[in-house]
Amino acid sequence: MNKIVIISDLHGNLKAWKEAKKYFAGANLIINAGDILYHGARNPLTDGYNTESLVTELNNSNLSLMMVKGNVDALVDDWVLPYPLPEYALIDREGVRIIVYHGYQHEYNVERIDFAKRFGADILIFGHTHIPYLEKEEDVILLNPGSLALPKQQPPQATLAVIKGETIKIITLNEGKELYSLSL
Repeated sequence: MNKIVIISDLHGNLKAWKEAKKYFAGANLIINAGDILYHGARNPLTDGYNTESLVTELNNSNLSLMMVKGNVDALVDDWVLPYPLPEYALIDREGVRIIVYHGYQHEYNVERIDFAKRFGADILIFGHTHIPYLEKEEDVILLNPGSLALPKQQPPQATLAVIKGETIKIITLNEGKELYSLSL
């Protein structure tokens, strides 16, 4: 498969977006699994929080972006971003079917797997938990890239995912260190 970069839970952090851009080189698609602009009432403002400049960056980007609505993304975000944010998106790349949503819709993997199977998906991409996750269950790959701005795993590390060829990897934002890997 061509290179796809997956991010989630940016929460308005321009600094994290700019740092992630180093991984975008050669990517055919950048997927953002929601919570793009607002930090959320239960989250602190992060170093690098700048929604106005992030909107400008996203709107002026020549990247192939696909974004879905997160639980803190608002109607006004649809007005300022390059296109309306859907609740979920279905992507077919080189015979691999991918379904993307933010993840607040389901709490348990059994629900996520059932949802993915309804679409005949090989991969379900979600965010929301801010914790990276990569497992294959019942012939469905569950992929949560973690959060670029507000990581919640211990120890906290900003993470993203890259699909390239037949491999999916979750890597750290700062060093690009591989944390998890799985073959398609």
